[in-house]
Amino acid sequence: MRELEELRREIDELDRKLLEIINKRAQIVLQIRNWKIKNNYPIFDPSREKELLERLVKENQGPLDEKAIIGIFKTIMSYLRALEKDIEVLYLGPEGSFTHQAAVKFFGEGVKFKPLLLVEDIFKSLEEGSEYAVVPIENSLEGTVGSTMDLLAVTTKKVIGEVYLDVRHSLISSEDSMNKVKRVYSHPQALAQCKRWLRQNLPNVQEIPTSSTSFAAKIVKEEKESAAIASNFAAEVFGLNILAENIQDSWNNKTRFLVLGKDIPKPTGKDKTSIIFSVKHQAGALYRALRPLHDFGLNMTLIQSRPVPAKPFEYRFFVDFQGHIWDEKVSQALERVKEECIDFKILGSYPEANDF
Repeated sequence: MRELEELRREIDELDRKLLEIINKRAQIVLQIRNWKIKNNYPIFDPSREKELLERLVKENQGPLDEKAIIGIFKTIMSYLRALEKDIEVLYLGPEGSFTHQAAVKFFGEGVKFKPLLLVEDIFKSLEEGSEYAVVPIENSLEGTVGSTMDLLAVTTKKVIGEVYLDVRHSLISSEDSMNKVKRVYSHPQALAQCKRWLRQNLPNVQEIPTSSTSFAAKIVKEEKESAAIASNFAAEVFGLNILAENIQDSWNNKTRFLVLGKDIPKPTGKDKTSIIFSVKHQAGALYRALRPLHDFGLNMTLIQSRPVPAKPFEYRFFVDFQGHIWDEKVSQALERVKEECIDFKILGSYPEANDF
């Protein structure tokens, strides 16, 4: 067996080579930046990054798993992308929220993240010139987020990506033991989603609802004898101890987030399109509007109705389906859909998320 010092010397030499290679990659990134500026090409290209990550996962021979490969290279790409341009990403805050976690998952750590407390403020900032944002759109247990759908109907920005995030709750605290905890803070939904675990493990604690799980984490950072139900990500952000992990009663809780930007990414071969429309109050009107998706073999993944503001008992329909608007059969299908609609809007076409 080789000695520890010999192995460490080999690690040091490999690290030196890695550093050299990363800086060579950075030099090429700077050349790409100049080309993009000259040709008015967007700095951030989600479809290109997806292709790179999928290729690396396919070529990976281990022992690192897919999740590790994605995390390492997404971080590298994120910091090198900052050489091209400083990117600011808005997200539904506060800091440490699940939307913050989703934003980091999509963009990597090398961008500037800015929390806003209302979805309305995020869309307003986008219209005023902010480039990117991440907002929640649906949860597997709670359903769709109505405020996001309503604002998508009127924004000039496009959906350029999506993120799926497993909602995993932990008990986090500045204390080092559950025995010291007398109060548990969290969002009412999180408290309800961990009700069985709380009853079995902390039956006598006081449960205190807060506006968000991340705000709960912020409270317990300063308050003794208290804990929050939040994510491991929030624990990392606020420097808290994780007293118990995966305390949620259901393992099927997943949230989908949309990434908003200016330019629709090019097709990757595995894409999704989002549209929103309304139809006349006639028998079979919705059926006729959706029929072209079936006729052209397009798989619908979501349909949700939303009331039209200021128009009682009139509805818009939010629809997702697989395919890209630059695909011929998608463009033909959408032309037929529009013929059956009072109003119609393409929200975006974007790479379908890989659930790594």
